Amino acid sequence: MCKIFDYGNAAINDFMKELLALKENDHVLEIGFGTGKLIFEMAKQVNKGVIEGIDLSDTMVAVAEKKNKNFIAEGKVIIRHGDFEKTVYNENCFDKICSSNTIYFWSRPDNCIKNIFKILKPDGKLILAFEDIKQLEDRPLNTDVFNLYHEDDIIKRLSRNGFAGNIKLFSRDIKSQRFHCAVAVK
Repeated sequence: MCKIFDYGNAAINDFMKELLALKENDHVLEIGFGTGKLIFEMAKQVNKGVIEGIDLSDTMVAVAEKKNKNFIAEGKVIIRHGDFEKTVYNENCFDKICSSNTIYFWSRPDNCIKNIFKILKPDGKLILAFEDIKQLEDRPLNTDVFNLYHEDDIIKRLSRNGFAGNIKLFSRDIKSQRFHCAVAVK
């Protein structure tokens, strides 16, 4: 099962990681880390920094902890089980925050974005990665729990929740899929 998640998210996670432009002492948070594969890849690059992650799924937390056990033992990786919307972090503590394919499930996306803005350091970077709405509309998704967003909707949400004037959208076609990364700087 986990290999399906790793394979299915590989392209969008690589795109997001490229845009993060990690530095060796970055303090990074990944919201909704799934199997923890991206956390593992980031931890290999961030020699003096810390990579944190939070995910709702008990199963994904267990998989990510196993995958990152050495980095956790070194204090380089911190894995948390929980709901980002209900978790408190210190203000101005992260250099970078990223999340791939999770905004669809945020019950209060504006509150999440406000919280992200608050916990990012000044000049900190957020990267929200998501699929193009056209390909999502072709899937049988449960719209009671899965909210679809056009890239303009995401830019507007970021803008009205603190990131005004510091947002860029990057799009990439990979195989038959189209992915977007909204990059916002505090």
